[in-house]
Amino acid sequence: MANRQGSVQDRQSNLNDRLSTGREDRQGNRSDMQNDRQDNRANSREDWQNYADEHHDHHGDWYHDCWHPGAGLGHAWDNYPVATAFGLTAWGVNRLAYGFGYSAYFNPYYGGGGGGGYDYSQPLVSYADEGVPTETAAADPTAAAAPEAPADPGLAAFDEARAAFYAGDAAKALTLLDTTLKTMPRDTVVHEFRGLVLFALRRYPESAAATYAVLSAGPGWDWTTLSSLYPSVEVYTQQLRALEEFARANPKSADAHFLLGYHYLTGTHPDAASKQFSLALAELPEDKLLKQLVRMTAPADAAGQSEPTPIPPPATVTPEKSLTVDKLVGTWKATSQGAAFQLDLAKDGTFVWTYARGKDKQSVKGVFAVDQNSLALEPDAGGTMLAEVDLSNPSQFLFKMVGGEANDPGLKFSKG
Repeated sequence: MANRQGSVQDRQSNLNDRLSTGREDRQGNRSDMQNDRQDNRANSREDWQNYADEHHDHHGDWYHDCWHPGAGLGHAWDNYPVATAFGLTAWGVNRLAYGFGYSAYFNPYYGGGGGGGYDYSQPLVSYADEGVPTETAAADPTAAAAPEAPADPGLAAFDEARAAFYAGDAAKALTLLDTTLKTMPRDTVVHEFRGLVLFALRRYPESAAATYAVLSAGPGWDWTTLSSLYPSVEVYTQQLRALEEFARANPKSADAHFLLGYHYLTGTHPDAASKQFSLALAELPEDKLLKQLVRMTAPADAAGQSEPTPIPPPATVTPEKSLTVDKLVGTWKATSQGAAFQLDLAKDGTFVWTYARGKDKQSVKGVFAVDQNSLALEPDAGGTMLAEVDLSNPSQFLFKMVGGEANDPGLKFSKG
């Protein structure tokens, strides 16, 4: 958080230090790398947490914490030790991939009215309007004598919605959340609560659509957070039993299995959650989020992680292919899967990444740093996009996001 508030030079230096640390880790042996990875996990924030803090703190003490079921990608990071220096996790990879337009977003549970009145066909991540509600902004000392501004109507409606839900009126809570979303349209806390309200109303496909959008941006609530919204555990248990009965009666319902997995994991039952996520994945075998959830919740031997993934020899980066700021400065363009990308890299270490996919067009701004064949893009809104770059010739390079799918073709940029 503090780094993003510093100068471009300070942020660049920080990025360079972490890139260099990751490269040096790769040159060590496996035990050293394992220790380094654990140390980095202990001393560094995971990459989704800055985003969460900016959007969750204003909700007050009732919001406690979220899942921590091995939030990283396990031994997958062994091949990219630089990722540990940035606290890279599957949650952060998803959020950055969607925020940069690198990956196309698809919500399998949204459609035919699914979503309960909200358009969940788009991700909840946007670097164009990341920000906290105005009531959390620092007060202007010159306006001390002015009348006190009214509370944010979105937060006020959200507090009323929580009170109504606690009292057993889920329908009223859902109506109040429509007001909240007018001023807080991408707040994942609001949408996770909305998914819970729809779950209580037994509107499972709509609840699944909201919950899927939330889990695509970050981990779900922990049990303390969720249970605080109910007057008693018994009330929640009755609702959970209703979902279980629905899933048994509809064994091919991917949304029901997905929702059960979410609730089981929130209730600290990872084995039961893994079974439900696997059943959902059987119905949606290409779903990336479900694959990640299965991998995160499955026992080590079932997830194929009982044996460490072998680390290939360090790649040899020749001087002519090694990245430098001078080689990358300029305007670069690429197209992929119907999307157009433009990356502007300036000599002062700043970047502007612009993409257009259909009606969606967005620009991401921040600072960048390079080390050998690694490029780090740190948006002003937080997180770090890490990529391996193959600069085969001065006018083209291949950009592949670290943490992406194994069959990811990357983006082929040409100098514009």
